Amino acid sequence: MALPDAPQPSVAVGQEQSASASSSSQSQLQPTPPGKPAPGSAGSVEHESYTKRKWAQYVDPGEKVPRLSAHDKMDFWLHEETQPWSAGPALLSAGWGQLTDGAPDYGSDSAAFGERFGAALVRQASFRFFSSSLFPAIDGEDPRYYRKAEGSIRSRAIWAAERVLITQRDSGYHSVNFSLIVGHLAASELTMAWYPRASANQGVAMETWGTSLAGAAVNNMFLEFWPDAVNRWRRHRERKHAASSPQA
Repeated sequence: MALPDAPQPSVAVGQEQSASASSSSQSQLQPTPPGKPAPGSAGSVEHESYTKRKWAQYVDPGEKVPRLSAHDKMDFWLHEETQPWSAGPALLSAGWGQLTDGAPDYGSDSAAFGERFGAALVRQASFRFFSSSLFPAIDGEDPRYYRKAEGSIRSRAIWAAERVLITQRDSGYHSVNFSLIVGHLAASELTMAWYPRASANQGVAMETWGTSLAGAAVNNMFLEFWPDAVNRWRRHRERKHAASSPQA
């Protein structure tokens, strides 16, 4: 005796419309790296609007952010330059150079610090222009940092350091971080055009390149762990507010 056909799965009209809308919008979203979405996890933070997240310095696992066009990428370094922390690396570099009397050789008097700071600001701006704008616009790499946000501190620190050498492309695939490696090299070579004569040489340029890559790794670690600190502060504030409320 023949058995009746098994019922075919059906999709509600609302679900069908939702799936269609999700599919059409997906083509406009930036692909995300491997890893499960982490909404509400210890690593995720409350984000700005979808449009403003285009200019974010970091992206959380599973977070959907607008794709950067070539024109957007050419503007990306300007958004980095306007951040409150943008002068921090230059200030630290100038302070360290003043303490150690290192390159660029501006001397060790009080005026030398101002010259070092100005040189560091120009150098940092060049790093960002080449690595966050020009080269990503040419080769299709995404200049934003994609957080791991989960796992041990050690594994996350290693991930952040590796992002100096490995990056995410617009396609969602990973590749060698050509934009950062070659972009920092180009900016380091450019310093010979405006460093003082004693420091305008290939040796100093290569030293500048090496320290800039180490600095990029430190910056990635900051972007990896900073949202955790924001979350802890936010949870502490919420607990404090709940404890002091009349209902509590």
